[in-house]
Amino acid sequence: MLIYRLLLLLKFVGVVLYGGGLVGALAATESRDRKRAVHAIASPGLVVTWTAGYLLTLQFNIALTEAWVLGGLTLSLVSQLALVAMATRGQRTVAGALWAAVPFFCVLVLMVFRPRWPWVDT
Repeated sequence: MLIYRLLLLLKFVGVVLYGGGLVGALAATESRDRKRAVHAIASPGLVVTWTAGYLLTLQFNIALTEAWVLGGLTLSLVSQLALVAMATRGQRTVAGALWAAVPFFCVLVLMVFRPRWPWVDT
């Protein structure tokens, strides 16, 4: 049970880092600050989140083909790519912000409600 709690804490820290990097990138007024928020905060946060999530699936023998796992991986990648594109271009746009923030919110919804495919056996 202790390992589960530590992994859950690690995943939470990763999500907070990613969310903080996302907000920092969207709030930054200079391109240099935006790049720092994306590459120094959000990207490592995503790596921590994915690593802890993978270890949690191993601990509970959860299939990586579950709807919420696949959706979370895909949508978090979309969000990250939108952040990297925004940092690379050096400008903020409403569309870029939406492409980064909306998938992140959807990932959070998937992680809380965990919808399942009926045919996937765990």
